[in-house]
Amino acid sequence: MHLTIRPLDPADDAELDQYLALEQALDEHAHGGSQALTREQLRAQLTDTPYWSTRRWVAIAESLEGGESLVGRASVFLPQKENLETISVGASVHPAMRGRGIATALVEEALLPAIRESGRTLVEAYGEIPADGDPDDLAQPVNRLAARLGITRKNVAVCRRLPLPLDDALLDALQVEAEEKQGDYRVELWDGEIPEEHLAAYGVLLRQLELDEPDEDVEHEAPEYTPERIRLNEQRLREQGMRPIVAVAIAPDGSFAGNSEVHVHDNPASTLGWQENTLVMPEHRGHRLGLALKVATHRQLRERAPQLTALVTWNSHVNPWMIAVNEKLGYQVAYREVALQGRPQL
Repeated sequence: MHLTIRPLDPADDAELDQYLALEQALDEHAHGGSQALTREQLRAQLTDTPYWSTRRWVAIAESLEGGESLVGRASVFLPQKENLETISVGASVHPAMRGRGIATALVEEALLPAIRESGRTLVEAYGEIPADGDPDDLAQPVNRLAARLGITRKNVAVCRRLPLPLDDALLDALQVEAEEKQGDYRVELWDGEIPEEHLAAYGVLLRQLELDEPDEDVEHEAPEYTPERIRLNEQRLREQGMRPIVAVAIAPDGSFAGNSEVHVHDNPASTLGWQENTLVMPEHRGHRLGLALKVATHRQLRERAPQLTALVTWNSHVNPWMIAVNEKLGYQVAYREVALQGRPQL
């Protein structure tokens, strides 16, 4: 097998089709479902913004018969407003082609030169290990690649998968449980855009989520979520065919106490959705609002995204509160994810 590493060509329809097929294979392998993006939705995903820029490469394998297959990908992500010394990197290989040195080639030929060229000093990456795997086992493929990049483990998260649809009786019981402590707090649902009058307050929630994220030793500067940034994020989601289901908890005095988001793809062939951020502000904790918010968004799935067979989420292993909520809903451990960072001398 002859292997070529080259930049992804977003103008090449055939290459994008193979890239989408690789994405689908990776998600099916990891999560048992996938999203059916179009080429234009993928192109929208690849576009830079004022807040970050990206570069992407593909690994092309040529068989003895002369055919070419896209068997791996690599990327770098460069924040442009905060975390200006950080470069995030990643590499993935088709499940059927692992163990052949493809990820190593992506690191050597794409990621290491890009890190040097960027001039950024803090390198970070994420990688999967089995649910029962030792995150410090140097034999784990992600740790072998991390050693080449000069970075080490800073946090461990657990990826959980929720089979869908959920039983209404379960949601009813969990809603009763939440209401026992909810008092005069109420939950409101939004479909799509954040109402204009709430943009600034919602940005405070998003920033608090990153300030509170229990990520052990990961170095991270929380962004400021301005109304302009939120609107741009919403526009990008639309361009990628994604629809957010948003729930907010409103305190008795009318202020925002928390939020939760689920993102679903609008293609009927998409079977995988994403449980995104869930937050309760520190001064409003103890009212089971996290559970109430998740019950509210998860009730909407049958109506708004009946094609989904699973939701996926991640929790740091030092976040027992949200893990407990997810386990009540029926989320099941799929694998663990290690966060790696370092300041290598490359």
